[in-house]
Amino acid sequence: MEVIYTAGRLVRLSLLIAVGLFLASIFPSLASASPPVYHYVGTYDIQGFYVIGPEEDILCDGEVHYDVQLVLDSAGGHWRISACHNLRGVGLTTGIKYQVVSAETRHYNTRYDGSTYEWTYINTSPLISQGNASNMIFTIRNHLTINANGEVTVSFSEVQVAYRG
Repeated sequence: MEVIYTAGRLVRLSLLIAVGLFLASIFPSLASASPPVYHYVGTYDIQGFYVIGPEEDILCDGEVHYDVQLVLDSAGGHWRISACHNLRGVGLTTGIKYQVVSAETRHYNTRYDGSTYEWTYINTSPLISQGNASNMIFTIRNHLTINANGEVTVSFSEVQVAYRG
């Protein structure tokens, strides 16, 4: 199976962010006058996505809905990504049907000179099984803060996996 995604959209978004930060660093008065807000909402299909389940690997298909917002102001660039995954899958060993409905958020804050940086990522993915097979809830939380001296002041990564059923 082939994973289908829209790399072009991600490349365009990355270029938009890079150009926006570059222009704001050259013309900081523009960023402080009225901060531009870039907003992009979309959907893309995923096919052939593997999930490691509680008892077997699962081959999933479905769609991802996402919402990306970038704000450029005198403090720097701030962007937020929210995504919701609605995937359906089949266990490769048992043929049991599964559904994954997950939520993901990411927040980034950075200054134009790159001196400070903050990143937060949270993903909660319940894996719901058909019948008597175990359900699984997978949660991941990451955070990183770098101060103006380039020192990491906060860094953590938490992963929780809970089985029910």
